[in-house]
Amino acid sequence: MGIGVFRSERLGGNEPMKGMIAVQFLLAGIGAVALFSASWYFARTVFGDPFRIWRRQIFWMILGAVGALVVARVSGKMIRKSVPYLVWTALILNLLTYIPGVGYSSGGARRWIEIFGMTFQPSELTRVALVLYLARMLEKNESRLENFRDGLLPSLLVVSALILTVYFQNDFSTAAYLLFITFGMFFAAGVSRAAVSIVGVTAVLSAAATLLLKPYRLERLKSWFHPAADPSGAGYQLLKARSALENGGIWGLGLGRGEVKMGGLPAAHSDFVVAVVGEESGFIGVFFILLLFTVFAVKGWQAAQKASDPFTRWGLFGLISAVYWQALINFSVVSGLLPATGIPLPLFSAGGSAAFITLIIFGLIYNLSEAGK
Repeated sequence: MGIGVFRSERLGGNEPMKGMIAVQFLLAGIGAVALFSASWYFARTVFGDPFRIWRRQIFWMILGAVGALVVARVSGKMIRKSVPYLVWTALILNLLTYIPGVGYSSGGARRWIEIFGMTFQPSELTRVALVLYLARMLEKNESRLENFRDGLLPSLLVVSALILTVYFQNDFSTAAYLLFITFGMFFAAGVSRAAVSIVGVTAVLSAAATLLLKPYRLERLKSWFHPAADPSGAGYQLLKARSALENGGIWGLGLGRGEVKMGGLPAAHSDFVVAVVGEESGFIGVFFILLLFTVFAVKGWQAAQKASDPFTRWGLFGLISAVYWQALINFSVVSGLLPATGIPLPLFSAGGSAAFITLIIFGLIYNLSEAGK
């Protein structure tokens, strides 16, 4: 028997999607304001222009908004047909990161491609390709989800290729996140226990191997358990983030009045933007943002349950989960519930590729929710 926990109710209408666009606008707007507050000092100090990081983010968000409008109006049939091309595009772009002169390296990782002075992170596109490919696969094999060899094994080879091209960019965090999305979709769909077990065991073994092969990751794990043991080294970032959250209290110090972004917290405008938000808007501000992401997820999952066909159901479930789980991971890292991962907060953390693809996902969600009525 399968272990599915997410089945279609096949109800009429699609009421859960009402208000989704408003939530998306709120997330994008608040995220843009939060990013400027978190980034202006760093941008002024490093580039001599306090608007540099924010301006680039807004540029990518405008492109993403235009792309979302286009994607929202594409026929569902075209989206289905485009899945193989999307997978190949993601694979090729990820492979381009390994080519000198095309691939761009930063912080010991080679995760970007550089074209005309602009950088793009292909792993962001990979999450869309992975979700839509899994949705298509689950639709095609709906009657064979418990047959691992014939129904799922060929598809796992494609999934493995997508994830491994990301992993070998020295991006274990994103690869693990993609593996988690795969596990979540398989579990929710009720695929065979063998497939779920293989994905789970692969995740555990991969985590163990990467800790052994990359000693700095083991140090990062140790610092998560005992950050105070190395307060000026591996534990510094987490301790600073905690201090910022404590400093903000319930109501915060006020927008723009935070201190931790003034050079005290590395990656304050990217992976740890929540620490800046917590210091300036307090627990109330952080809770409100988490609430928005949760409303987004609940409404989206409700719409997915009511979808009329498997591709729409699993496409919606996967896309909603990809955004929401990413947000939960980021919140958990900043609060100390998870070790540092490098997973950004959608629409809040600096990163044009991530913002662009997140908005494209919003367009796909709208498209699929309308198609699934």
